[in-house]
Amino acid sequence: MTLEVGRDCEWTDIIGQVFHVIEFDRAGTIIRPNGAVKAKSFFKPYGYLLVESPILNQPARLPIVHRDDFLLATSVFDEPQLLEVIKEQELLVTYVPKRKLPRGMAGTSHALHYVITPRGTLDRYYGQDFISVHMANPAPEKIFGTLVWDGLLRVQVNPHPEM
Repeated sequence: MTLEVGRDCEWTDIIGQVFHVIEFDRAGTIIRPNGAVKAKSFFKPYGYLLVESPILNQPARLPIVHRDDFLLATSVFDEPQLLEVIKEQELLVTYVPKRKLPRGMAGTSHALHYVITPRGTLDRYYGQDFISVHMANPAPEKIFGTLVWDGLLRVQVNPHPEM
């Protein structure tokens, strides 16, 4: 059984934590020719990311509940060149909402921030010297740079994250 954020653990438990994206599940969501995103159900997430991180003891499903977060994921997984890049490097994600609603939900703005980094970045971030520090006081900006909620949203690339 895979842990699911929002069902098996609270969104507040993962705010600012960093995860390695293993898989992207579209959950039946389609992008129409006019660019409109149509989820399979109004009551279900647009999709899921299967993620792993040293802060969890098992892989987890991270629901994609905002259209822009879904489009950011497809911008990587629908691009063959980027798929090859993330096989050699790491696609990382963090959940940081602009405003937090009860239970840590993001409300109307997107909250998933993505970055492509060299392989081993997540291990260095949560390495022996940092695991307790970054678990208690997440600092995703060290890897993701400035987090963006409005304007041009894109998957960042950081070839030299500073820990």
